Parts: sequence; C-alpha cells; structure tokens
Amino acid sequence: MNKPDLPTRSVGLLADPGIAQSLADRVVERLEEKLNETHLDHARWRVAVDSVTLPMNDSGEVILNKHVSEMREKFGWDFVIYLTDVPQYEQGRPVRSIINTRFAAATVVLPSLGPPRRRSVIKAFMEVLAELNGSPKPGPEPAPLVKALSVKGRLDDANDAGDHCDSIEGLRGRIWLVMGMILVNRPWRLVPRLSSALAGAAATGAFGVFYTSIWSMADYLSPWRLGLITVLSILVLSTWLLFHNQLWERPTGTRRKEKLLLYNVATVFTVVLAAAAMYALLFIALLLGSLVIIDQAFLSFELDHEATIREYLNLAWLAASLGTLGGAIGSSFDEVQSVQRATFSQREYERRNLELDSSADDLRDR
Repeated sequence: MNKPDLPTRSVGLLADPGIAQSLADRVVERLEEKLNETHLDHARWRVAVDSVTLPMNDSGEVILNKHVSEMREKFGWDFVIYLTDVPQYEQGRPVRSIINTRFAAATVVLPSLGPPRRRSVIKAFMEVLAELNGSPKPGPEPAPLVKALSVKGRLDDANDAGDHCDSIEGLRGRIWLVMGMILVNRPWRLVPRLSSALAGAAATGAFGVFYTSIWSMADYLSPWRLGLITVLSILVLSTWLLFHNQLWERPTGTRRKEKLLLYNVATVFTVVLAAAAMYALLFIALLLGSLVIIDQAFLSFELDHEATIREYLNLAWLAASLGTLGGAIGSSFDEVQSVQRATFSQREYERRNLELDSSADDLRDR
C-alpha cells in the first residue's frame, strides 16, 4: 500500500521504433513494480512510455541530452531513459549505457544486453536509474586479472559534459554484442520479403521432385555429401543476398576496422539464418509434396529397391538444395530497399543510409 506522504518520482521511457519500442511497452509495468518494491530513494515511482521518435544526427546517433529539457517540460518527467537498438561508441569503445546525472538522462544500448529479454532490459533500467538517483558510485579499480576477464568497464567523459558510460570489454563482450545485434535484426522477418527468391526456389525444387534423375541421384548420394550440398546452397544464396542488395557495410570514422568486423558479422549471420529458415521451409514443403505426389510403388520401381521414408527425405533434401540455388537467381527480382529494410532494424537502416549518403557526398566533393 502506497503511503501518501512519499515523494513521487516519474520516469519517461523513450525507444527506437520496432523491437526496442515493443520491449519498452512490455517492461513498463514490471519496472514500476520493482522500483516501488525496492523503495528506491524512499519514493513512489511512476513509469511512462512514449512513442516519440528522436532524430538522428549526421553520425547516425541520437544525442539524448539535446532533447531532455524539451521532454521534461512536455511530460514533467524527473528522469528520461532512451532505449536504442543501434550500437553506440564512446572514446572508440562500444558501450552498454550512457549516463548523465546532470541531465538526469540515460541511454541504454539494447544489442549490448545480448538476446533482447524483458529481464535484462529491466535490470539495465534499474541500474541506470539507481545511478541517476544518486546511488554510490562504483568502487575502486578492479585487479588487473578481474578487469581482463570482465565484459564491462567504465568510461568517464573526456569533454567534462557529465557523461559516463558502462563500456563493453574484451572478446566475450563483443561476441555478446554481436548476438544482440543479430537478434535485434530479427532474421525471420527477412524470409517473407524474399518473395522472388522463394518463388524461384519453389519452382526449381518442384522440378527436382518431378525429375526422375534427381530421384536416383538423391538415392545414390551419401548423407555427408547431401549435407555439403545443403551448406553450399545456403552460402551461395547468402552471398548473393549480401552483395546484390548492398548489405555489406564499410563504416567510416573511429574504430573503423572493429565496426567493419562487428557490423558485417552481425549482417552475415542475419542473412545466413534467414537463408537457412527459407531452406527449412522449402524442405518441409517439398517433402510433403513428394509424399503426396509420388506413389511409393512407382518410386520403388524407379530406384530398383523398396522405397521408405528415407528415400523421400533424401529426395526432398537434394531438391531443397537445388531449389535454394535457384532462389539466389530469383532474389535478383526482389527490391533492394525492401530487403534492406527487412534485414535491419528501422534505426539501423536509417543509420546505414546516413553513412551511405555521407560517403556519396564526400565522393562528389573530391
């Protein structure tokens, strides 16, 4: 039961459109409960989410401090937290959060939390709110060995603007960041956008189901060779999607090589997972089609031995691989912009286009 004499603290949550906004909507009630359960600052807490979309600067980042005064005046919030799905760099290092006690505002970087889960987002919000509300600062510098094994570090603002950041450290931290970037991209969204690729794959795969020479080949090939053909077909489709749709990125600015690796590894895995999902759907469809269309006795006659479910599986396996190779050609008819939008989150798509426009302007100025 809330006590009437407790002071009230209000928190405003802003988020990038897409998965970040969805998570903010899902955690708002639980975050408010946890704040009141922990009696932080001995106050009664209220948390609200707003769908305001903050503009990006020329570097593809949202500078929250520029908008805090306006947000506070408009909504009457005591604290503002912004959840972004675009990786952020400070002093050349990737960060988990950017906290400014002077503005009572913080930015939480969703990909740095790994798989986007309610629990991890609430924990990150609680940590930054505790610090914004004046909780004790972190203790002394950890021992070198502890620091070397840690995935988190701390950065103070070199420009004395009041910002300090929780940074991502080491290989493990960056692997966690890449995993978060992949899941924020939501690879499963890409499959429905590859309509031409799906059509080409289905047509090529169906041809395999009806062509008796494919039956004999599928029956003859060993599982490891069929598996190798599968991997090759997925890699061919993924490579074609990457370069035909201009998904490969060439970042500029600080830490260019690190960003080149992190961004493109995340993109490659996003596309490969989408291609694998398309392959799985194609395999299921072709297996069901072959079971319905090809009579077991006729298949046995053509193969010169008794046909079982294994022969149907091998047939669908090879036909799906051939269909996936055909899908690479079919993907040429999908709109590049549509594929890019489906591959990346909304903010990441905007950031990439800003960098591409900036690079184009630089070339024109030369």
